[in-house]
Amino acid sequence: MRYITTNTEPQTAIRSIADHSWHSRGACYGINPKDADRLFFHGPRNTRDRQQAKQVCATCPVRRDCLNFALENKIEHGLWGGLTLKERAKWRTQLDNRLDYTRVRSAINGRDVHLSSLERKAITRYACARGWTAYRLAHVLGITIDWARDVMSEEASAIEHRDWHNVHADPTPAATAQKAKDRDEEPPASPIQDADSPDAPRDSEDIVPVDRHVHAPVVIDDLRKAA
Repeated sequence: MRYITTNTEPQTAIRSIADHSWHSRGACYGINPKDADRLFFHGPRNTRDRQQAKQVCATCPVRRDCLNFALENKIEHGLWGGLTLKERAKWRTQLDNRLDYTRVRSAINGRDVHLSSLERKAITRYACARGWTAYRLAHVLGITIDWARDVMSEEASAIEHRDWHNVHADPTPAATAQKAKDRDEEPPASPIQDADSPDAPRDSEDIVPVDRHVHAPVVIDDLRKAA
């Protein structure tokens, strides 16, 4: 039997906010501080150092962690995750609209990770569906208990309204029949059943198959005339 004795986690694992252990695995780790400042905190027109820094970042195993660190902490200078401040602008504007279920699962499992508003809403919805207490949701999201109660109440009302709307707006034959039954009415026949019934009107272009013995005399008579 083999045992795993290391505590090293996969590189794709979501790190907690206070977890900086990924620093030691960066491709830039151990570079002389002066060289690091020149490469990763270069001037706006220093394209040579910028390209050299991007080459270092291209092979970095924790490039994603580095970029997330800069975005979540709103760092406005330097090269992080292989991207300059200008290149990170698009990511910063979309950060609050991010919906990464890997982060959602990590937060549910107890990790202290940076969550967008959509990810926090997804956890609230999950908490309502699983019957969490307000205390547990407050601990996971880092909010007060009163706030947790309020967001859970709002989400529960939204779910109830959504389910009510889906039931009353269901156009399926089963739902229509159930509504008619509740009103003591005769349920309307299904259009599919009407089309398949023998009395249903058919389109003039529909092809109606004819038995083989009906074709035979006509074909034989045409052959005689041709002969």
